[in-house]
Amino acid sequence: MTLLQDLRFALRVLWKNRAFTLVAMLSLAIGIGANSAMFSFADALLLRPLPVLRPSEIVTVQGTSTRATRFSISYPDYVDYRDRARTFDGLAAFELTPFGFASRPDALPQIKYGLQVSGNFFRVMGVEPALGRAFRADEDQVPGRDAVVVLGWDFWKQQFAGDPGTIGKKVRLNGIDFTVIGVAPEDFGVDQFFRLAMYVPVHMSPRLAGNPKQSLLDQRDNRSMLVKGRLKPGVTLQQAQAELQGIGKGLEQNYPATNKDQTVIVRTEFQARVDQSPPNAFLVAMLLGLSALVLLVACANVANLLLSRARARSREIAVRLAIGAGRMRLVRQLLTESLAIGLGGAALGTAVAYGAIALLNQIQVPSEMPIVLSSRLDTRSLLFGLAAALVSVLLFGLVPAIQTSRTNLVASLKSADADNSGKRRVWGRNLLVVAQVAFSLVLLIVAAMLYRGFDHELRSGPGFRTDHLVFMSFDPSLVQYTEAQSQQFFKQVTDRAALLPGVKSAALTFIIPMGPRQDAETIVPEGYQFPKGNANVQILADTVDEHYFDTMGVPIVRGRGFRATDNATAPKVAVVNEALAAKYWPSQNPIGKRFREGDAQQGPWVEVVGVAKTSKYIFITEPPIEYLYRPLAQNPKARMTLLAESMGDAAGLVAPLREMVRGIDANQPLFDVRTMADYYQARAVKTSNMIIQLVGGLGLMGLLLAMVGLYGLVAYSVSRRTREFGIRMAIGARGAQVMRMVMGQGLRLSLVGIALGLLLSLGAAPVIRASLGTADTSPITFVIVCLLLLGVAMLAAYLPALRASRVAPMKALRWE
Repeated sequence: MTLLQDLRFALRVLWKNRAFTLVAMLSLAIGIGANSAMFSFADALLLRPLPVLRPSEIVTVQGTSTRATRFSISYPDYVDYRDRARTFDGLAAFELTPFGFASRPDALPQIKYGLQVSGNFFRVMGVEPALGRAFRADEDQVPGRDAVVVLGWDFWKQQFAGDPGTIGKKVRLNGIDFTVIGVAPEDFGVDQFFRLAMYVPVHMSPRLAGNPKQSLLDQRDNRSMLVKGRLKPGVTLQQAQAELQGIGKGLEQNYPATNKDQTVIVRTEFQARVDQSPPNAFLVAMLLGLSALVLLVACANVANLLLSRARARSREIAVRLAIGAGRMRLVRQLLTESLAIGLGGAALGTAVAYGAIALLNQIQVPSEMPIVLSSRLDTRSLLFGLAAALVSVLLFGLVPAIQTSRTNLVASLKSADADNSGKRRVWGRNLLVVAQVAFSLVLLIVAAMLYRGFDHELRSGPGFRTDHLVFMSFDPSLVQYTEAQSQQFFKQVTDRAALLPGVKSAALTFIIPMGPRQDAETIVPEGYQFPKGNANVQILADTVDEHYFDTMGVPIVRGRGFRATDNATAPKVAVVNEALAAKYWPSQNPIGKRFREGDAQQGPWVEVVGVAKTSKYIFITEPPIEYLYRPLAQNPKARMTLLAESMGDAAGLVAPLREMVRGIDANQPLFDVRTMADYYQARAVKTSNMIIQLVGGLGLMGLLLAMVGLYGLVAYSVSRRTREFGIRMAIGARGAQVMRMVMGQGLRLSLVGIALGLLLSLGAAPVIRASLGTADTSPITFVIVCLLLLGVAMLAAYLPALRASRVAPMKALRWE
């Protein structure tokens, strides 16, 4: 009998038992659909390969030091690595850059994000433009000469309506006319998030920055370039890293002032993404792990159904054995039936995954940068779902098939309804239900821990003002302002904003809390002994003006904030947060303490004049992070963000503030204009809710499947013990006693499952808390979830118990 014949027979059997088939397929559809959707989300967040030629050959080259701090690479260092490396087909450098874009000379500039790239960028990535051409070799040689640009696909579609005639047209970037020479392919990007507007030769950076004397092309200590390379065929990661590290040692000898203790490491794309965002990596691992638990619960459910159904098929199997069918032949037939169930579940799971992915795509990342999180039901997701289905077939089908083929031939032929498998099969079914309850408890406890943890963080607040505040960002260098002109523009903006009706105060900041952009300062705290091998430490930092702490609502708990007298000619000062003060000057008064910027011997001294209350800087769930603030007058920045505190509705200030900036400079591009309330809601609240909903949804799926499994087991037990219950009631047992007996079975299985689930949850809780920064591990969380699960389990057992208590004794005694 061929496999095709087996499949035809399996389909006839399943069609004949449609109720069983539907329940089994729906159970698997939930598990497989959940896994496909979570894989799609994980793929978008972390796993999806770059959309380039042979993506497995692409690696990331990261700068590192003896402190193991990873950072970008300077352009001069990149050139040395590129020219000397022999294990690569090429090394390409690029830097994410905001551009002041105007489609016409008389158009108002808009902020658009793109890349400044080395001339070999597209060749190394293995990408041909969809339209036009890429950069020529000679367009990567002379600083400021070749004003050419390749547009991103989405930007070309949106800004130019996909017009092929865009090639050859002039556009204006930072006040400079550029010629459009090409359009990048659809979906192309250097990572899984950014959808970039344009690509510009890095040799145009001196003109774009408006400061040819301080070009990143010449600054070996300006580590701002990201580097990706394409390995030659047959070259391993270790070989490439050994070669680049050898080149790095030569650079350290030749340029000790800038390259002391500096080297590079070579990482795969996946490793680089994990390095970039460990919380994302853990979130992916957690969601995939939890969705795998849902699939295990579904498989246990179907396995229990198959074991229960084996009783009804015992005579059929006995007849087959009696006429000469081998046990392996029967196992193959039964596995073919399981395969049909699995494939049907996968087909239905596709619909579940499609709906879940549609919900996942509602997630938006609040940022002025073009960030897209694109979950999709593509070939990779479908293949993952198919693989999950095939694994499921083995999980739920193999053991029931083997046990069913071991039917007692004589007993089954005597009775069409014989259950002769003994205690082993009963214990197997009980074990499956216990596993379902345990896994469901883990899912629910993880969801509850995250919900209560996030709820606590949100109730505690971020440590800065989120209401009555509006902000907008600008970068005067994009319209060719000098540093002095930029600082004068910032002063005019804050002075005029503070005088607007409805404005209580106005301030400037370089960093928006909890935003995607962060800054850091390398310091050497006075009197602190670093561990061996470390000479300094990198601290997250912000640059603010003297009005920042009052406007932002960040309390100064010791000392003072900044003053107007903390200018460029005054001694350098800083405000640190409580966490930094406690770590580097424990049990001491931090006011008056000093640290050096950068180098322990030559860096300038900076005096601590104040201590700010520790707040949230990156994530709402982060543990206390060391942080410092620098005065804008002593650390001028090209780009700043205006903060305006309103007396009433903050949204009402947006239009007046726009008009105020236009009155100062009508050509000044504004971006990221929003109220802090909206920003905080999107950054903290919606992100937290998204994680809770994902985990909670998986928990509810597991709970539903587990309760269906428990109900099915108790109902099957009742059907097998109908005669016993009839006899008990005939000799005086009351219906309530029979009900307690049946519910006792469900209670015992549930308690064992809950105990096992508690052990697993207690092991998972510290890992989740350490990785995501929050998880309420208080006993009340565990107690509430256990009681909830126990109550639902008792409800699942109640219905078959009620039916058992209503058995008519005479009817049961006549039953065989």
